[in-house]
Amino acid sequence: MKKSLKFFQFLLLASFCAFSSGCWFLVIGGAGAVGGYAVSQDTFEGVSGKGQEELVTAAHKVLAIMGAITDERPKEGEVVATVDGARVTVEVIQINLTTSKLRVKARKDLLPCRSIAQDVYTKIMNQLE
Repeated sequence: MKKSLKFFQFLLLASFCAFSSGCWFLVIGGAGAVGGYAVSQDTFEGVSGKGQEELVTAAHKVLAIMGAITDERPKEGEVVATVDGARVTVEVIQINLTTSKLRVKARKDLLPCRSIAQDVYTKIMNQLE
């Protein structure tokens, strides 16, 4: 009985420390890993089962429709465009032959623009289907 009480107190103390120190993101369980994508202030990123060339081609098509492409480096897997006044950078990083990481970053007047990054990311992924 005393061991279970000690364990419960330890568990309670450990969870309090984790939540109060800002580590509650880890306690809640990494929503980015479960959902297949991660979100930061201005970036949406995820892993796709497609190759780098396919993702860069899809990004080019989507950005050409949504805005104006200002810079493109397909060998490096990068496309830069202006969408709704925001500078959007799409970066494709090849992990292996059939898997690539897609990262979409959007900033408008030095401020993050998460909604545009999410919209571009979603449309690129839908273009691949």
